Amino acid sequence: MKICLIVNPNAGKKRGLYVAETVSALFRDAGIHTESLVSLHPGGTREIAEALDLSHWDGVVAVGGDGTLFEVINGLLAISGSLTVPVGQIPVGTGNSFSRDLEIQSVEDAVARIVRGSVRKIDLGHFSSEAGDFYFANLLGAGFVSNVAYRARKYKALGSLSYIFGIIEEVIGLKSTQITLEIDGKAIEREGIFVEICNSRFTGGNMMMAPAAEIDDGLLDVIILNKVTRRTLLKLLPSLFKGKHVESPFVEVIQGKRILLRSENPLSLTPDGETFGTTPIDVTVHHQKLEMFG
Repeated sequence: MKICLIVNPNAGKKRGLYVAETVSALFRDAGIHTESLVSLHPGGTREIAEALDLSHWDGVVAVGGDGTLFEVINGLLAISGSLTVPVGQIPVGTGNSFSRDLEIQSVEDAVARIVRGSVRKIDLGHFSSEAGDFYFANLLGAGFVSNVAYRARKYKALGSLSYIFGIIEEVIGLKSTQITLEIDGKAIEREGIFVEICNSRFTGGNMMMAPAAEIDDGLLDVIILNKVTRRTLLKLLPSLFKGKHVESPFVEVIQGKRILLRSENPLSLTPDGETFGTTPIDVTVHHQKLEMFG
């Protein structure tokens, strides 16, 4: 087996290269050949993925966090509409949310699954916005959640705690906006704080945004937080870690296959922890689009 490692050296407090060297040794001990291709600048992991000749490889593995996996998937799918090899992730990032849905416990666990050739088919979301067309494995957030991701970037060195600091800052300037959602042809209007369109359960590390989401059911879970006071929001936030926020009368959960989102004021976006783009967006699910080690 030949595995291509696409490495984000800055992932996990700049531990990407170290982890890549560690897993290369583990693969070598298991009789698996690897080659590490290291990103040299932001966006570099996508560029590496786009340039790959997949006929030379039996798998492509992102060494980094959710953002690295996002770039690698989009780079690979820019070559063609489908992939001939499985994709994997060695979780080294700030949140590593998607690895939680795969129940990957550690770097060593991720390597062991790849060595065993353990694969499963997963869904991918796809969205169109003014920034272009992109796939996402984890989720696409708009509004408060995206603003938190923007703010968390300056605390990235703190790992998953960076999201907590981002939340605190965003609560101070809390505001809602008028949104229109069309889910599988049914339109609803709300004054909302945020909308999360989820393929998987977790976000920001161990926050269970969509507790009922499944990564292979052909559906996206839309989580809407309607207008609330700062006090109510602060009471809700701790329940995110156990997925209990969905029991609040201020939270709605709707499943669908195609979601259109428009807003009175443009809302910033965060696909898989990345920060770019604004509403309006057109989102669809691609059932079991990707074969993934896990």
